Amino acid sequence: MMQKPILDTVGYQAKPRAERQVTYFCRLCRNYGIKTRKAHLQNYHNASRDTITKRSNGDLVDIIFVESK
Repeated sequence: MMQKPILDTVGYQAKPRAERQVTYFCRLCRNYGIKTRKAHLQNYHNASRDTITKRSNGDLVDIIFVESK
């Protein structure tokens, strides 16, 4: 029985940054291609920084934004 090496790095190529980054869809303004969710809420929907960064509101941010990539 032949064993394969655990780390076979010969055929692996890292993806460019543009392909690695996840973009989001905002359900509030129906806008695509958002890269930073919290900054989008602050800049476009007038959300305060303190409200967004609270741990309890992390679920709310997850509901507002959907991964689009």
